[in-house]
Amino acid sequence: MTSCNCLIISGPTASGKSRLALDLSERQDIAIINADSLQLYEGLPILSSQPTEAEKKTAPHFLYSHFKAQENSSVMDWLKLAAARIEQVKSEKKLPVIVGGSGMYISKLAEGISEMPAISEEVKKAARELYEKIGQGEFRQKFGEDRIIDKQRLIRAGEVFMQTGKSIFIWQKEAKKISFLEDFLHINLNPDREELYQNCNSRFVKMLECGAIDEVKNLVAGDDCSITKTLGFHEIKNFLSGEISREKMIEIATQKTRNYAKRQLTWFRNQLPGKQVFKDSATALKFLQK
Repeated sequence: MTSCNCLIISGPTASGKSRLALDLSERQDIAIINADSLQLYEGLPILSSQPTEAEKKTAPHFLYSHFKAQENSSVMDWLKLAAARIEQVKSEKKLPVIVGGSGMYISKLAEGISEMPAISEEVKKAARELYEKIGQGEFRQKFGEDRIIDKQRLIRAGEVFMQTGKSIFIWQKEAKKISFLEDFLHINLNPDREELYQNCNSRFVKMLECGAIDEVKNLVAGDDCSITKTLGFHEIKNFLSGEISREKMIEIATQKTRNYAKRQLTWFRNQLPGKQVFKDSATALKFLQK
């Protein structure tokens, strides 16, 4: 069995990351720590593909449904939570296993992150209000230097500049780097693309059968909350409002999921040197059992 101090399991959506962790839990005393930015939130456990209650009984699981659906969190928020859990798990003589497909989370945990300034609640509120007032394009020109597309990251850039008068990119370049891991093994799943796409298609249909539509129907969260980025959320919402048919909902949602998986494959292929890459969870498990 693996003797590292921490194991990272990364890969695109529907690649078998959770399966690998669960299989490993039958052979080694581990605890699983979530590294998926949307599984952090409660409200859509089925649609965000969180472990079931039965699966959670096989090993301790941390940072799933940790935040309320109405909340937003940053990479640093997750890093602090994950670092604390890693130390807790180690103190219990278990192996911490980080599982997720959020590349930014994985890379910052493995490589460290620049220490950023604290932002007051007043500045956070002002940045969000300014974004809503002037729109994404003008806000990006003002604070993002055209390099940031994601809304939350763009608002974060605005917060940093409004708080300090310096670009977030200057902070990232000049600030002291915080390290989180020293001794770790990184397993990356990189399955055959066509097989991955088939998994994406079948998984969404299974989510619908398991109650994902009711989850969306019952969710209480604003449109600017992170949880609404969950793949399939808007398609189900449009189906519920009668804007699209069930067939169209499945077609659009599965296409978006496949596109996302493709981007993840590309990102992981070009990032984080030193990772051990495997085509499926079974092959990776054999490697870990050596």
